[in-house]
Amino acid sequence: GERLSAIRIDSGDLAKLSKYVRGRFDAEGLPYVGISVSNDLDEYTIQSLLDQGAPIDSFGVGTKLATCYDQPALGGVYKLSARRASETDPWTPVVKLSEQPYKRTIPGVQRVRRYYDGFGGPVCDMIYDEDHLAGEGAARGNTLVAVNDAALVTDVSELEYRELLAPIVRDGSAVAPRESIEAARERCAWALDHLDPVYKRFLYPQTYVVGMEQGLAQVRDELVRKNMAAASAFPWAR
Repeated sequence: GERLSAIRIDSGDLAKLSKYVRGRFDAEGLPYVGISVSNDLDEYTIQSLLDQGAPIDSFGVGTKLATCYDQPALGGVYKLSARRASETDPWTPVVKLSEQPYKRTIPGVQRVRRYYDGFGGPVCDMIYDEDHLAGEGAARGNTLVAVNDAALVTDVSELEYRELLAPIVRDGSAVAPRESIEAARERCAWALDHLDPVYKRFLYPQTYVVGMEQGLAQVRDELVRKNMAAASAFPWAR
């Protein structure tokens, strides 16, 4: 008869059943028969099956493949960070106040740098004001302050970095070379592969540091203080 390639388990205790089936096949001299499982699988159930030592050769992911169940929709919110009267005027940084510190916006004309360790792995991302670092001196851009934890300060002076933002469209015309979806996928896979596993584990992952350049953090603190003082004069407006 035909040589059986694999069987599929689609319900029940997948770990227990796969172990039972594997044992039966091996006992009958059929070690080459694979085991595939499905049934609303996601990354968490797959990891759980692997942790249980389930002898599964392939996973059929369908229902939860097309839509991210944790975040099925992405909200977009406009945040004003700088303003100017005309194109020839300098930018004036602005900040939005909030009683919740983590909701306070970051002022300035922002750019982002990603810093890497000696093995090419990303270490942290720095948000900075391009006007503040224009013609930067030796001390500027060397210290990162975590966005939601001012006590978390990182010295990045010895780390290599690259700029993450680049113009795509300018004055209605495309200015960046078109990247194929295959190239984008390869770039994304490479970046994830080089990200330290402590940030990718399911249980108790560490938080990847995203922060502000120290000078920008100081500008935000000063703007917050000034605006809070002004708002205190009009308590009904808070």
